[in-house]
Amino acid sequence: MLNGMLELTDRLGLDYYFVSISLENTTLIVRSLNDYCKPLDKAVNLAEIKGVISEKEGQFNFICFDYENEHYHFVDYGNYLFPFLKNILFPLRSH
Repeated sequence: MLNGMLELTDRLGLDYYFVSISLENTTLIVRSLNDYCKPLDKAVNLAEIKGVISEKEGQFNFICFDYENEHYHFVDYGNYLFPFLKNILFPLRSH
């Protein structure tokens, strides 16, 4: 489990969450760390993720994707979130 910041865009607009992220089988679990503002508890099926982008913005790496009409944008602020998500979303392929 890793902690990080998520920018989540849904039909209501853009919100920021401090979240914990873990992997359970083929599901990415995203839960807010502080429920006092707006609780978040998402189960993202890896097979249904679309539009994965992995890039660098300034000195920070980010990964974003779409899932069920929501846009997830994770930024790595030195918390190893980028390598964790990159290994999940871009698995090594055998040749």
